[in-house]
Amino acid sequence: MSAEAAREARGTAHPPGRLPRWLPRALLGLAGVILVAHSLVYNFVTDDAYISFVFSRNFAEHGELVFNLGDQVEGYTNFSWTVLLGLLMKVGIAPELSSRVLGTLCALGTLAVVVRTMQRALDRPDSPWAALPSLLLATSSGFACWSSGGLETQLFTLCVVAAVDATVASVRDPRAFRRTGWLLALAAMTRPEGPLIVAVLGVARMIHFVIAFLASRRDEPRPWLGFPLRDELIAAAWFFLLWGPWFAWRSWYYGYPFPNTYYVKASGDWSRPELAGQMFDHGLHYIWAWLDQTRVVYASLVVAVGLFAIRPRTPRFVLATCCVGLALFYVPYAIAVGGDFMGLHRFIMPLSVVAAIALVLGLEWITARQQIAGLELAALVVIAFVSSQVNLTRASVREGNTRPDRGIDTPAFLIVYTEDRAKIGRAMAPCFQPDDFSIVGGAGAQPYFGRMRGIDVFGLVSDKIAHREPRIRARPGHTKWGSDRTLAEYDPTFVFACYELHANPQQPTLPCGGFWRGRGFEQVTVKIPGLRERGEYYTFLAKKSRAFQCPNRVH
Repeated sequence: MSAEAAREARGTAHPPGRLPRWLPRALLGLAGVILVAHSLVYNFVTDDAYISFVFSRNFAEHGELVFNLGDQVEGYTNFSWTVLLGLLMKVGIAPELSSRVLGTLCALGTLAVVVRTMQRALDRPDSPWAALPSLLLATSSGFACWSSGGLETQLFTLCVVAAVDATVASVRDPRAFRRTGWLLALAAMTRPEGPLIVAVLGVARMIHFVIAFLASRRDEPRPWLGFPLRDELIAAAWFFLLWGPWFAWRSWYYGYPFPNTYYVKASGDWSRPELAGQMFDHGLHYIWAWLDQTRVVYASLVVAVGLFAIRPRTPRFVLATCCVGLALFYVPYAIAVGGDFMGLHRFIMPLSVVAAIALVLGLEWITARQQIAGLELAALVVIAFVSSQVNLTRASVREGNTRPDRGIDTPAFLIVYTEDRAKIGRAMAPCFQPDDFSIVGGAGAQPYFGRMRGIDVFGLVSDKIAHREPRIRARPGHTKWGSDRTLAEYDPTFVFACYELHANPQQPTLPCGGFWRGRGFEQVTVKIPGLRERGEYYTFLAKKSRAFQCPNRVH
């Protein structure tokens, strides 16, 4: 094969030696710096993260992975993340800090793995194209936002991307596929969709397996049983040896095969038939918002070229197959469950990695074959994308930008909401008694900082709501709502789910308080300095017999 033909087979128009081998590493370093600076623009912990923090604290302090001591309800879906934060709490590192640091480190790890994966696919360690997806991800508003946020998003994404890398590496070194076993086991213990990712990458591996086998049969006929399966079996063994005992333990410990959050968010009858269609519409809008905000919709033809203009039996083919498989899984999955209520694509973060990889594969393929100045085109793409993301980042954190987009909350709202609930929890913590029990709306920052026992009205930490109540609202993650009679079974001391924030001390009449006033509850107002959402006065319901006293109570 001539040198020119060899370069064509590798899919590059740049002759060897033209660019320094350290260039991809330098671009990766630049991407890392950009990502850290970009994530610090957000630098927040969202309310849902504090739900896991309560579990982590009880694990660290009492050895119980529960929200309320003695009540085994699996109100989280990120076991490995929750336990990791709990272990760090044991040595004195607060999860408000560790979750953000670990999220950023995992995101940086993803950038590094993506570069290595692209180098395998392009078969050119010195190609600057290998670093371009990482540059795009570092400048992406969604990727930077959820490098912060306090959630498991980036740990899961890193596990998935590392498993994809191992699958791609197995083309040249079949033993590399063994790594997918423990990587996907960790992914499956980090996010509930992890086992489905196992199927996606397994199918991608089998497609390459069958194509390679058929090609070998043409070249040198041999029986089917002669084709080795050792590495695939070892990968499967790794997965089930790690994931299997954990799944059996959690099913025994919590009493159900799936997390409580599954029964809250995706199980049960709809109270009205039209709600199912509304959830489907929300899911479609969520995917459209991702396509539009990441600008994938404007580069769809190039992305398609990157995914389908490939040669079988190559690392590039396996990478593209993995990307197609992930897209075919994530898009219908997100639509079916209604997407997410948090903005900037947290729920489908691996798709952003897929899009960045596919776009660069398409650009590289086109420029190599059309004799276009590839690096100049790449620079223009990066500049255009950065411009769009700068505007998106500024808008997403702009003070006052709290209006939801068809049920999708902005980061600006998530930040204000969580900070206000943290202030309420801190201010009221000294006023609670050990036997107090609360009904709350958000089960995150307020219970965490207030060290409150209680359950949330959406049922995330309530098995009664999760298993009894129908789905009454077409809002992702919040489809159920505890009825008053179900909530009354908990004999609460406080009902914080029925509340009002207001700007003056005059106490409003809570429209949701009628049922509770008939059961011996009264309205209570406290002043919480620094609240930003609607005012510094906070009115809620408390049992009269509790005779609630607190220095900041307004009489």
